[in-house]
Amino acid sequence: MGQPGIRGQVVKNASMRKYTSMKVGGTVPYLLYPRDEEDVSAAIGWFRHRNLPFRFLGNGTNVIVADSGLNMGVIRTTRIRHLQFKKTDGGALVEVAAGMPLKLLISQCAERRLSGIEKLYGIPGTVGGAIKMNAGSFGVSISDCLTSVKFVGLNGVIRSIGKKDIKFGYRTSSFCKGECILAASFELRDADQGQIRADMDYVWHERQEKHPMELPSAGSVFKNKDGNPSWRYIDQAGLRGFRIGDACISEKHPNFIVNMGNASASDIKRLIETVKKRVQEATGVTLEEEVELWGFNGQN
Repeated sequence: MGQPGIRGQVVKNASMRKYTSMKVGGTVPYLLYPRDEEDVSAAIGWFRHRNLPFRFLGNGTNVIVADSGLNMGVIRTTRIRHLQFKKTDGGALVEVAAGMPLKLLISQCAERRLSGIEKLYGIPGTVGGAIKMNAGSFGVSISDCLTSVKFVGLNGVIRSIGKKDIKFGYRTSSFCKGECILAASFELRDADQGQIRADMDYVWHERQEKHPMELPSAGSVFKNKDGNPSWRYIDQAGLRGFRIGDACISEKHPNFIVNMGNASASDIKRLIETVKKRVQEATGVTLEEEVELWGFNGQN
């Protein structure tokens, strides 16, 4: 169903448990699927005309929405997909839409013998979400090969900026202030395809072995602390397997909270707070959330 000025789909009273990997959360009055970059600007104007605040969402793989839902709209960018390769000396410039799944991008690059991001294989979510959080694994961050980003501000104006004008940190970037990433460019190098695929196979096997892939989760709940993995602190606090309702600290990887079947967002939030308190008491370390919490404590 469309609306005047918007060419993409409009979902009314959308249950956020359908749009987040943790499978919890209440409803939002409107969830919009823009068709392309210009449609994102139209969606922003649509919400502003109605004086309704809004947020941007990719695959929802690191977002937990409160049971009460949100009194705001959501613009979901997962249907904005395009991919272009421009050959360079020794590699290629890869231009990709933010809604493209990161795993698919890496596979497409591997087919063309392009190296630089293959160690990110298996990280869930979209290219845009990965850039926003500066996703990384096995010593590689997505910002390493990035050259530029196209984004839209909350005013609906589309801009492009180079990497030097973007602030990246550990699991953060200057795009965490509300802007929506639309597309990005990466400079990748030619490499041996066998080695690229071997690296992909290795990191995928490691994820299968160490992460609870079989249950709904939002990925790593807490950021690592001072170079030390957060799961060790959680383990030191004796919390492996600890649960509140159907929200459970994973036995396989303690920095994951998994939904055992019918967890509520409040169960998960209480478990997060319990972990922070118990880790502080046991180790003196204050953990910081890596997941995004939407709609808790009366806030959007």
